[in-house]
Amino acid sequence: MSILKRLFSHVQPYWKPLLLTAVALLLATGLSLLPPLFQRSIIDGVLVTGDMRRLWQLIAGLVGVYALLQAVSMAEQYIRHVLGARFILDLRVRLYAHLQRLSLAFFEQTSTGELMSRVTNDVEALENFVTHGITLTAVDLLRLLGASAILVALEWRLALVVLIPVPFIAFGLRLFNKHARPIYRQARDRLGDINARLEDNLAGIRVTQAFVQEEPELLRFSAASQQYYLQRVRSIRAWSTFFPALRFLALLGTALVLGFGAWMVARGQVTLGTLVAFLAYSTSFYEPLNRLTEIDNILQQAIAAGERIFELMDEVSDIQDAPEAVLLESVEGDVVFEDVDFRYQDGEGVLHDVNFHIAPGEVVALVGPSGSGKTSIARLLSRFYDPVHGRVMVDGHDLRDVQVASLRRHVAVVLQDTFLFNASVRENLCYGKPNATDEELIAAATAAYAHEFIMQLPQGYATEIGERGVKLSGGQKQRLALARAILADPRILILDEATSSVDAEAEYLIQQALDEVLKGRTALVIAHRLSTIRNADKIIALEGGRIREIGSHQELLARGGLYSQLYQRQLELTVSEGD
Repeated sequence: MSILKRLFSHVQPYWKPLLLTAVALLLATGLSLLPPLFQRSIIDGVLVTGDMRRLWQLIAGLVGVYALLQAVSMAEQYIRHVLGARFILDLRVRLYAHLQRLSLAFFEQTSTGELMSRVTNDVEALENFVTHGITLTAVDLLRLLGASAILVALEWRLALVVLIPVPFIAFGLRLFNKHARPIYRQARDRLGDINARLEDNLAGIRVTQAFVQEEPELLRFSAASQQYYLQRVRSIRAWSTFFPALRFLALLGTALVLGFGAWMVARGQVTLGTLVAFLAYSTSFYEPLNRLTEIDNILQQAIAAGERIFELMDEVSDIQDAPEAVLLESVEGDVVFEDVDFRYQDGEGVLHDVNFHIAPGEVVALVGPSGSGKTSIARLLSRFYDPVHGRVMVDGHDLRDVQVASLRRHVAVVLQDTFLFNASVRENLCYGKPNATDEELIAAATAAYAHEFIMQLPQGYATEIGERGVKLSGGQKQRLALARAILADPRILILDEATSSVDAEAEYLIQQALDEVLKGRTALVIAHRLSTIRNADKIIALEGGRIREIGSHQELLARGGLYSQLYQRQLELTVSEGD
């Protein structure tokens, strides 16, 4: 029941439209209970006496009740469905905002498709709960109470007959809840699997087609869809068996009322008009009872969706601001790694006893074989992760004591795996500085040697570049990513193998641009091509998560250590490729 309580707690802020809906429902419920009384008066007061003048008065009154009932119902339905749409809007935005605050570690362990399923499908499932589950439960309970009171007032003995199926319906409902809830949860989990598979396949469609794996991928997607289908069939089997059985019990109750009622009319214990009215009110009693069982089906689906949503909302970010976190209004760019050890969650250590200092304005390069910890150092400096031991400091502040947002406003990252949004060139470049002027935009693009190819695009800076920049070459994408970072004007710039996907000419031009861009900034450069970091103020060579040597290009070459070996290996490879 805790999930249900949380669902209701999220609905409470909408008390005004809920109150309007409640008033409309009360009025509609009262009006819906009046027609059988008119029918009783027509049978006992008109057909028996022959007073036709009273007949037309009663018909006019009945028509008025029907008209008012539909007007109230129209207003109630409009308010209720707008409330449901608003609730879903706010919940989806709140859930997305929560996702934005979660740490990078969470996203590396959770499939994008699964998250999309929770933000879209599971949230959507709750709209039925808000628009029908809550309000219709209230109106049906009111109708039950009203019909029960009138049934007792009309003929208490027949009222007892009406109640005969109720214990059986209640017992059946309890069994259904116990059986159906895990089925609905599993169905929603399987739907999440489908979304995860679909997102993964579409994102990697070029790889799939390149390796002619369309058929195997189709089989895997079909298998995931089949699992969802089987769970859906289980849920369909449950409610399609259960609800007709409950409706049969209600119909059985109506048959019993008709039988006992006819017997009482024949003996003169009740009038025919009372029996007709009683049958109408017994319908008003059983209809909401039947609908309450169907609403319970909606409720079980909402609980299953709510469990998945609240699981996500209960996720706590590994990276959070400390209670007394400092706001970094300005940054000089002094960076210190002090006795840093780091491991990814449930993994082996990737950094061990890392110590180095970057003075403001220095360009420091990280080199080393794959898996040596270079990218992990960059992630720690951006505080995507925290070290398990030691400190990472900027301007003397431990990053754990700094407001994360204020730190990242002064740090820009250009990754090897460039990500561009499915938007225009301008929107991508201005992502870190939305209010940039045209002059600033062009200057940043020019500095990254991107302006020339941008102007050759069909609409220049307004050109849509497709999902992940699919319409651009690898080198063009990296130059746009570099221009985006330059436009953000950071004090600390991290280049994670940022020129690895460009040709030799573009690399030379970008290197010339970087020489100007990096002046006065602290830069951490993860180098793929060692020839690009000769002019770095300091080179840190890593191996196995440990610093092996630190020095300038010439100093490290003279030592003949790890850096010298890596450099010589690349030089030989370049010569052999040239041959």
